Amino acid sequence: MQTQQLSVLEDIFQTITDSGDPETTLNQIVQKVAGRLEIDVCSVYVYDPSENKLVLKATHGLDPSAVDVIEMDISEGLTGLALEQMKPVLVVHPSRHSRFKYYAESGEEKYATFLGLPLIYHQKVLGVLVIQTVAENGISEDDIPLFANIASQISATVAYTGLLEDLSYRRSSPSRQIHADEGRKQGLRSVGPTHLSGDPVSEQVAEGYAHYLPENIDFDQVQCLLSESPDSDMERLNRAFKQAAAQIRWVAQSGLGISEQESAILDAHLMFLEDEGLKSKIISHIRSGRCAEFALKQVILDYVETFRNMDDAYLSERAADVLDIGRRVLGHLMGVTGDPHEPMTGPTIVVASDISPVDLLAIRQPNLRAIVTARGGRTSHTVILAKSLEIPIVIGVEGLFENVRERDYLIVDGASGFVFVNPDSVVQEEYTRRQQENQKIRRQLSTIRDLPAVTMDGVSIRLGANIGLLSDIPHVKEYGADHIGLYRTEFPFLLRRSFPTEEEQVLLYTKMLQKAEGRTVTIRTFDVGGDKFLSYLDYPREDNPFLGWRSIRISLEIEEEFRRQIRAILRASAHGPIHLLFPMISGVEEIRQVISLLESEKRVLDEKGIDYDREIATGIMIEVPGAVAILDRLLKYVDFVSIGTNDLIQYLLAVDRNNKKVANLYNALHPSVVATIADIVSICKSRGKPVSICGEAAAKPACLLLYIGMAADRLSMTPSAIPSAKQFIRNVRQADARRVLDAVLEMEDVQSVNEFLTEYIQETLPVLAGREISG
Repeated sequence: MQTQQLSVLEDIFQTITDSGDPETTLNQIVQKVAGRLEIDVCSVYVYDPSENKLVLKATHGLDPSAVDVIEMDISEGLTGLALEQMKPVLVVHPSRHSRFKYYAESGEEKYATFLGLPLIYHQKVLGVLVIQTVAENGISEDDIPLFANIASQISATVAYTGLLEDLSYRRSSPSRQIHADEGRKQGLRSVGPTHLSGDPVSEQVAEGYAHYLPENIDFDQVQCLLSESPDSDMERLNRAFKQAAAQIRWVAQSGLGISEQESAILDAHLMFLEDEGLKSKIISHIRSGRCAEFALKQVILDYVETFRNMDDAYLSERAADVLDIGRRVLGHLMGVTGDPHEPMTGPTIVVASDISPVDLLAIRQPNLRAIVTARGGRTSHTVILAKSLEIPIVIGVEGLFENVRERDYLIVDGASGFVFVNPDSVVQEEYTRRQQENQKIRRQLSTIRDLPAVTMDGVSIRLGANIGLLSDIPHVKEYGADHIGLYRTEFPFLLRRSFPTEEEQVLLYTKMLQKAEGRTVTIRTFDVGGDKFLSYLDYPREDNPFLGWRSIRISLEIEEEFRRQIRAILRASAHGPIHLLFPMISGVEEIRQVISLLESEKRVLDEKGIDYDREIATGIMIEVPGAVAILDRLLKYVDFVSIGTNDLIQYLLAVDRNNKKVANLYNALHPSVVATIADIVSICKSRGKPVSICGEAAAKPACLLLYIGMAADRLSMTPSAIPSAKQFIRNVRQADARRVLDAVLEMEDVQSVNEFLTEYIQETLPVLAGREISG
């Protein structure tokens, strides 16, 4: 079959080039694929986000009358399973599979093999390609790469020919049920897609009403969207202009201590808002079919560019004013009003372009149920903090600003990345069932809370909790952590307007120890910079902040504050077991400098007769690849090592972990990542130094299996991930995990590693295979 690959791909490309009708194109493609490769069935199912269903759109082999008739939820059938898993699904004797769903009108009961491949284009889910044969050996694993290439060509066809829009138009209903009576009271919209998709980064589900953070609204997240009702959009635009003008007048008339210069700026803003020429240009775009948000964006950004290109410095600087006015109108278009920090009176889902850890800490309150952002990275500190606070979060949601309005009712699924906008009762009932199942699983896992994390062949592994706030401590006990593997001291720093005093820090760290109830607490000195900025610290403007002034580099430059923190940690060590951890060490000269400061502060305390743990253990985080090559030299100066997987992966693979464009390249199973971590563990153990693997990777089943194989005796993760990790550990043998690791270390690429580990876990640990470990 492989020898025919080039020929069939050329046929598909020519078909796409010659045909203008999307349905005809798909029908010709499935016919040619089936004919060239001599397979019995080739079908394309298109994903309809408005209904959250898959619809049969083209087939060779099944009954043609089933086209547009067969449809299924993505949670149904083997076809839906390909989308759920987002990878090829190959099954022999599909009718025996638990997910098989029979459609009498299809005639597919006679086929002995099934291969489903998700259709994805630029990270957008478009549908599923299904291949079926009568013969049991009609399709093999070796054929999957060929069909994956075919699927990518079909994905481009679906994306570019307008098939999705056509499907959505013909299937759309004039009305939708929304969140029962309460939803109707809020006047929620029933237009637009009911389902958006983002990057899933948590296992939790939440529901509530959308609330925008005004300071996070910007045009860069507004994408092209056709207007469903130009008249309605023009009415919304006029209303938004009036509201923006009224807001400015209120500020001007209220006084609020504004100067004459500031008053003049407000007058200029009002004049711009009252410019009929500006408004008419936006309306012209709306009449051409654009939605109000995108029309506003086009015109405002044109004005901004014009002003910026002016030679006159004063006029050039007015570009910022124009942009500010445009953002204000955009906010009103989206229904955003009021103080972003006002109390949330009901269940609330915060919606933002992006959100910093500081913003998250500032808005945290009991009614904050979830966060949805248009940008962000899976291992950003905001995501890490949200997990620590047990707040569901979905990031990188496309079309967020265009399709979600203030006070829309949302269901946020942190496991799948789906965000449902004003969902009907069917979706609500399904997620109520999901929450009940999750609660049941948590109750089951709670029964092993106090059991040790010991493999089946008797190897003990200590599980630590990563926390950032004093309020996280109850989770340490709740989820059965042995110790606190990482306390991020920078988060309390982020909440303040100045550096905390030494006494304030001593009190905080002492309380931490008291609440830890005898558990060892690994305290990391403050790690700021990158995506965690202190408002009271003057940072340089950097193109690559993660490669710049951050972490230990900052600490060593602001030496007095660093000394103050070291003294506070030492003083607190008199009240309980502390391990002192220094982040982002890249060279011997850094750790020598750090140890020198530490010894200096010990002498200060000795002179003053202040008690502290004179044998306090000190360690370094290995996050910089350069430190790995000289690890044997670094180990001379410390007692233990913590592997910071989040940053180590980022630096090893040269992938900005917060950049959605390259997020798919950030992978803890990359062969170089696995080999590097294995080397670190081996070097540490050969020199008798305890080593802990810390970060998001430590809680993932595939990674966890490899780390057990490396003989890592300490793992540290988000508290809620600990019960599942403990259950996993108690169901494996380290000897088996070592053999798996040896096999992986011989592999060349991520796909091979991932497929091998997935198959091993599914076959060897079937009870655990379907349960994703959160973290």
